[in-house]
Amino acid sequence: MVVWKDEYLIGVEQVDRQHRELFARFHRLMDALTGGTARHELLETIAFLESYAENHFREEESLQQECHYPDAGFHRMAHETFRRQLGDITASLAEQGVTNLLVIETGRTLFQWLVDHVCGMDREFASYLQQRVK
Repeated sequence: MVVWKDEYLIGVEQVDRQHRELFARFHRLMDALTGGTARHELLETIAFLESYAENHFREEESLQQECHYPDAGFHRMAHETFRRQLGDITASLAEQGVTNLLVIETGRTLFQWLVDHVCGMDREFASYLQQRVK
């Protein structure tokens, strides 16, 4: 399971706080699978992710624009992909309600996002920010 490490910090407190919260939400969802509260936690997680995708992505993209991050367009496309995945999850929830499969799919999507984006792309952005400070 992926866990938060300080090496994932990008050096912007608001963004770092949001990333830590994202990790915490993932762990709550995974714990809910074994604790019998997955239905409730899925609804909470989806509501959180909708807000996260709106606010966090806007803040991150604005920061990238301000500092002229060369991979900002690629980063924005990754955000759009996640928004589409979240839209698919939300549509499945509306059509089928909470199912075990949807809980698992949401957890898988969130896990991939943490590994690929937060631990990957965002760390590259952090390196860029650190180079600009030097």
